[in-house]
Amino acid sequence: MMMMITTQNAFWILLIFSISMASASTIPSLGGPGIGTNYGRYSSNLGAPEIGINYGRYGSNLPPPEALPSLVTSLSIKHVKTFDMDPRITTSFANTGISLSLCIPNDKIPILSTNLSEADSIIRTFILPYHKTTIITSISVGNEVSLLPQFTPHLVSAVVNFHRAIKRYRLHKKIKVTTTHSLAILSRRFPPSTARFHNSIGESVLKPLVRFLQRTKSPLMVNVYPYLAYKQSFPSIPLDFALFQPVNGSKRRMYRDPYSGVAYTNLFDIMMDSVDSAVKALGLPKIPVVVSEIGWPSSGDPGEVAASLENARVFNQRLVEHLRRGEKKVTVYIFALFDEDQKTGATVEKHWGLLYGNGSRKYDLNISPPV
Repeated sequence: MMMMITTQNAFWILLIFSISMASASTIPSLGGPGIGTNYGRYSSNLGAPEIGINYGRYGSNLPPPEALPSLVTSLSIKHVKTFDMDPRITTSFANTGISLSLCIPNDKIPILSTNLSEADSIIRTFILPYHKTTIITSISVGNEVSLLPQFTPHLVSAVVNFHRAIKRYRLHKKIKVTTTHSLAILSRRFPPSTARFHNSIGESVLKPLVRFLQRTKSPLMVNVYPYLAYKQSFPSIPLDFALFQPVNGSKRRMYRDPYSGVAYTNLFDIMMDSVDSAVKALGLPKIPVVVSEIGWPSSGDPGEVAASLENARVFNQRLVEHLRRGEKKVTVYIFALFDEDQKTGATVEKHWGLLYGNGSRKYDLNISPPV
C-alpha cells in the first residue's frame, strides 16, 4: 500500500537529491514503446535464483581452508566467490559439488593487457591442475578497478587476453572471464530509467567490455550495496525500503519511475534496473548481471544503528525470498562468509559475515529453496 501522498513526495524529493548523482545534462525523453517497461526487471533470466557467498580472508581467527566446504554446505550454499586464486582454497573444494568464482589480483592487469604468456602462466599454475576436480565457473580479472586510472586503460585488453588464453585450452565455455565493478561506475542512478555510466569510462571501457561479455556469453559482475546507499542518503531513504518491506505490510512504500512507469517497493530493484538502463543507454542489448557482492552489516560505529544483527538477518533473508519470487532471476553472492577483524577503515567493514571468525553462526538464515 502506498504512503500518503505528502509523505511519499517528501521522501522521493529527498531521494532524488541524495542518490541520483545526476550530471548537469538534462534528463532524456523516454517516450514511445519504452514507457511502462522495466528494461527486463533484471537483465538475467536464469530460471532459478542462485545464492552464493563471498570468502574474504582479512581475519585473524578464520578456520583453515580445509574447513570451508562443510561450513559452506551447512548454509545450503553451493557457490563461493574468492578474491584470489589460492591453490589451497581451490583444492579444498575438490569433489564437493561447490563451484568457485576466482579473482586475478589487480596488480596483474597491466601486464595481462599486453602479455599473453602471463595469462598462460596463470592458467597453467592456478587452473589446469585443479579444474577437473574443482568446479571453476568464472574468473574476475581484477576487482572494482574501472575508475582507477592506473588500471582503466588496461582493463578491457586484460580481460580479452585472458579469455584468449583460456580459449587455447578449450576451457572458455566452462570458465567465463569477466571483471567486477562497483556501482560507482554510474554517474546517474536515479530515476533508474535514466541511469548512465560515467562519461570517462562509458564509451571507452564499458561499451567494448559489455560487447565482449555479450559475445562470450559472460556475465556483467556488479557489487550492489543497498546499505551503503541507505547510509549515504540518511535520512532520505526509509530503512524498511532498503530492507525489502514485508510483502503483506499495511503501509508499503512504492516509488514509480516517472519516465518508465515502473513501480518499485525496494532499493535493490532500483539499483539493479539502474545498471540495465545504463547498458541500454550505450545502445547495447541486455546482458546477464551477477551481483558479485551484496549484504548488510551486523555492527558499526556508535550511532550507526542500522548496522545491527537483526537488520542483517532481515535483509539477507528477505533478499533470498525476493529473488525466489521474482519473475526473472539473478545470481547473487552474499558478502560475506566470515567477519573479518583485520579489515581497515570504519568499524562496519569488519562485520558483514554470516559467520563469526570461529565458524559459528551469527543468526539463522534459510537459504534452502522451499520443498
